[in-house]
Amino acid sequence: MLKNTIPTIFDYLKDGFYSPYNYEMTLKIYLIYMFSSITLIVFLVMGIQCLLDTNTILGTILVCGSGLFILNMWYLKKTDDYKTSAFIMAYFLFILLLYLVIFGGVSHTGPLWSFVLPPIVLFIHGLKRGLVELIVYMLLISLLLFIKDGFFLETSYEYTFKVRVILIFSIILFLSSLYQYTREISMKRMHKMQTELEFFLKRDPLTGLFNRRGYDYNIKQIEDASYGAILMCDIDYFKNINDTYGHTAGDAVIKAVADIIRESIRDEDLSVRWGGEEFFIFLSRVTVDEAYIIAEKLRTKIEEIPIVYHDDNMYITISIGISVVKKDIPLAEAIKHADSAMYLSKSRGRNQTTRP
Repeated sequence: MLKNTIPTIFDYLKDGFYSPYNYEMTLKIYLIYMFSSITLIVFLVMGIQCLLDTNTILGTILVCGSGLFILNMWYLKKTDDYKTSAFIMAYFLFILLLYLVIFGGVSHTGPLWSFVLPPIVLFIHGLKRGLVELIVYMLLISLLLFIKDGFFLETSYEYTFKVRVILIFSIILFLSSLYQYTREISMKRMHKMQTELEFFLKRDPLTGLFNRRGYDYNIKQIEDASYGAILMCDIDYFKNINDTYGHTAGDAVIKAVADIIRESIRDEDLSVRWGGEEFFIFLSRVTVDEAYIIAEKLRTKIEEIPIVYHDDNMYITISIGISVVKKDIPLAEAIKHADSAMYLSKSRGRNQTTRP
C-alpha cells in the first residue's frame, strides 16, 4: 500500500506545475515539496519527542512548524507561487535555527543544523540574495555565540565547538556559493544555447524569416486572430534567374525579397518562407481592402528596386494572392484560397495581386 501511495502523492503534487520549458522553476518546486515533506515529518516526530521530554517550547515550535509546512505545500499547490513558498520555508528555517542556537536543541546539537542552510537557501533564492541572507545569518549566530561569552544564550557551548561551527559553516557557505555560481553560469549558457537553437530551428537560414516549423509554432497567433488576411507571394520567372545567373544569384534574390517583406509589414504580422521562392504573410486585423493596399505597395516596391548581383542589376516581380482570415473559416481553407488566388495572378500574366 505504501509503495503505491507515495508515487500517487507526488503525482498529485506534480500535476499542474510541471513544465518542460522551465526546468529551473520545476526543479525549485520539486525541492520545496520534497524538503517540506521531509521537514514536516522530522519536525512532527522531534516535536512530539520534545513534548514527551517536557521541552514544551521547542516541541510546540516544531509541531506548529510541521503544520506550517503542510499549509505552505497547500498554498503552493493552489497558486504555483513558488517564490512566496520558498520565502516562507527559508525564513522559518532561519528563525528556527536561531532558536536552536540560543537554546541548544537536543543534547546541545542545535548549531549543527545550520549546516543544511547554505545549499538550500542558495538554490531557492539564487546566489546574490541567498549569499546576503546567509552572511547575515552567520553574523547573527557569531554574535550570539561569542558576544559577552554567550550572554544571550540559554545554554553553554565549549569555545572550540563554537569556533568549529562558524568555521565549518563558512566552508560550506563558500563551497555552496562556488557551486551555485558555476551552476548559474552554466544555466545562462544553456539558456542562451537553447534560445539560439530554437531561433535557428524556427528560422530560414537564408532569409531570417520563419520557416514552416516556425509557422507551426506561431499558428495559434493566426487562429486566435478575430480577423485578418493571408498573402501568398511567389517570385515570377525564378527558374530563369537560376538558369541565367546561377543559384547564388537566386539566393540573393530570395534574400532581397525577404528583406523587403520584413520592412513592409508590422511587428504583429507574420512572414514565412513557405518554400523555395514562395512566401506566406499573415496580416493581423486588416480588411481585404487594407490587405490589397499593403500587397500592392509590396509588389510595386519589389518591382521598382533593382537587385544588384556582381555587376548586374536584376529587376524582378512577384505575384500575390489574398484570402480572408475569419473565425468561421478554417485556416487550411484560407491558405488554399490564397494559394489559388496567387496562381490566378500567375495565369493572368504575373506581377499582379488577386483579391477575393
